[in-house]
Amino acid sequence: MERFFNDVMIIGCGAAGLRAAIAAAEEGRNVCVLSKASHGLGTCTVMSRGHFAGARTGWTPEQHRESTLRAGKGLNQNELVDILIQDAPERLDEILRWGLQGVIKNGQLYALGPPPVWGREIVRCLFEKAAGVGVQFRSGLTTARIWVGEGAVGVLCYAAERGEWVGFTSRSLVLATGGAGALFLRHDNPQRMLGEGYALALEAGATLRDMEFFQFLPLATAEPGRPQFPIPSTIASRGRLMNTRGEEILEKHGILERPADVHARDRLSQVLMSEIRNGDSVFLDLSRVSESEWMEDALGSGTILLNRFRAKEVPLRVAPTAHFCTGGVCIDPQGWTRVPGLYAAGEVTGGLHGANRMAGNALSEALVFGDRAGKAASRWAGQIPPPGGKGIWEEIMASISGDLGTGTSRGSAELKKRVRKMLWENGGILRSKEGLLQTIEAVTQIRDEAQHLSLKTAPSEVQNIIELQLGLKTAILILQAALRREESRGAHFREDFPAEDDSHWRGHLEVSLVQGKPAWSFMAAETTP
Repeated sequence: MERFFNDVMIIGCGAAGLRAAIAAAEEGRNVCVLSKASHGLGTCTVMSRGHFAGARTGWTPEQHRESTLRAGKGLNQNELVDILIQDAPERLDEILRWGLQGVIKNGQLYALGPPPVWGREIVRCLFEKAAGVGVQFRSGLTTARIWVGEGAVGVLCYAAERGEWVGFTSRSLVLATGGAGALFLRHDNPQRMLGEGYALALEAGATLRDMEFFQFLPLATAEPGRPQFPIPSTIASRGRLMNTRGEEILEKHGILERPADVHARDRLSQVLMSEIRNGDSVFLDLSRVSESEWMEDALGSGTILLNRFRAKEVPLRVAPTAHFCTGGVCIDPQGWTRVPGLYAAGEVTGGLHGANRMAGNALSEALVFGDRAGKAASRWAGQIPPPGGKGIWEEIMASISGDLGTGTSRGSAELKKRVRKMLWENGGILRSKEGLLQTIEAVTQIRDEAQHLSLKTAPSEVQNIIELQLGLKTAILILQAALRREESRGAHFREDFPAEDDSHWRGHLEVSLVQGKPAWSFMAAETTP
């Protein structure tokens, strides 16, 4: 097995990972980025709309803070919010200086990548900057384990193209693995975004919080056999939402806020899912949208809907889609997880967003906390001697033939399909005690079955098995957190507890491992100043 050493390692090559790598390299560290795909492909950053929130011309820090806290429903970590508001303008100016092609509209920065992958421009810019400051890249790797100890961080990866295990050690590590949207049947994330980073962090000793809060976009195309495409509010707000009986959805369910997909996002997702669960379909009629209104979206979404979906001619079948995990790894303002040498940044972290996320904050968060985590990881690396790592490597070698599975050769695809359907139906937008208990039991059985999948199979299947095993652990954490929170707040809705309950639930569910098993606790939320 090949082994490599670097001062600082980064897992993930989206915006958070690349920004962390740049920060650490600029402080003179030897930095390596480990990723599944090369050049930032296969990341949520690439698939994003390229929208950064930050106090620019026409938008003030006070407005940014107010909007962030309003979305978070009293659960934002105030210190992290203040840092985002403070640092975002500088980080946005910086990426523009580095050559990002973008446009500022209404105080917001939008990257101008090729539609519909606007975020590709972000990755291009950051990748070129990272390469220019000497960052090394190793792609085609699936991370299976992280160890922390003896002044070192160890990472075990599988290289499917070669069918080999590869080991890495470093003085410090930044986890920037993204979210978990692909755990759900409908999502707008990369297909391999199964939330492995949350499980990796937990097993390395970190604490997770707010895992029950998963953001869904209410309106995305749902045409059979066609790719999903989120419909921007500039267009959706001018259409008519109807079910197959011709009933106006907003009127039927008493949604008065306009545009509903912005100001009543969670409620709209819930009523649409209710219609669909009851056997109906939902359509968005855009036939009355004028030519000038189609072109108001500067990013070109209107053109895509017109040309690829014939949206002017026929109503679009629509449904919600899983988008963003607002919970994750607990961090301090420097991205430290409180595990020596382990840092995190981006969607894999929790605390900033609270119960839901304001549009545009994800990419700004990636730049702000990627920069901070990279610098903090660099400082840590400069304080300790090169690791020996003998004990870590003994554990790594043992795990390859140990708990990664040696049983049945049954494939992972069917198990993944089953869990996605279960989470979508009972662990996503509409939740209840009965549905959650049934789904936890079923997904736990799938997890146990997946643990015995044989790794003596094709390399591509080994890769899939590793991702599935970790993703299933994350899925169970999401379900368990949703079961424990007996109220509705932000992106979390319980049909059996439909009201927000500040007297009992204005706080955070946190989980860590104690003797190898998840231990849950509740921490009261901070008072917003």
